[in-house]
Amino acid sequence: MRKIILITLIIFAGLFSMEGFVAAETKKALPLLPVKSVPETTPAVEPQTVLQGSLAVGSSYSYNPVGKPDPFRPFVEEESAAKKKDTKKDLKSIFPLQRFDIDKFRVVGIAGDKNRRVAVVEDAVKKYYPLFIGTHIGTNRGKVVEILPDRVIVEEYETKKAKRIILKLHKNSNEVKP
Repeated sequence: MRKIILITLIIFAGLFSMEGFVAAETKKALPLLPVKSVPETTPAVEPQTVLQGSLAVGSSYSYNPVGKPDPFRPFVEEESAAKKKDTKKDLKSIFPLQRFDIDKFRVVGIAGDKNRRVAVVEDAVKKYYPLFIGTHIGTNRGKVVEILPDRVIVEEYETKKAKRIILKLHKNSNEVKP
C-alpha cells in the first residue's frame, strides 16, 4: 500500500514538473512594437519653478502645529481614566457589612473561647451579622483583626497607613451609643 502511494506521488510530481518545463519551452517572445517619437508640444519646465513648491537648498524647515492634531498625544484621555477610578470608589458593595460605615455598627454579643471567637454586630436597620477574624466591614475596606472578650478591633485601610477602630461590646441595652 505504501509503495502504491509513493509511486502515485512521484508520478504527480513528475507531471507537474514536466508541465512547467513544457510551458517554459512553449513561451514565445512577443514582438516589440516600434516606439513612435512624440513631438514635444509641452514647453520644458525650468528648474526654478519646481523649487518654488519644495525646499530650497540650504534652507531649514520649521513645523507649525497650529490647527493640526498632535501625533504623540494618546487617544485615551488621562482625565477620563482618573474619573473612572473615582466612580469605582463611589460604588456600593453588594455585601451588607460593607454598605455602612463602621460607626453605624454596634457589637451586641461575643461568643467563643480564646482560640476562636465570634462577634455579633447590629447594623442601622436592626439586622444582625456574625463577625470572624478576617471579615471585611465598613465602606473604607475595614477588616476584623482581633476579637477580644469585650471588644472587636477593626483596621481600616482608607489610606496607606492602617487606622485601628475599636468596637466595644454594649452589655446593657439601656446604654447609650457613644
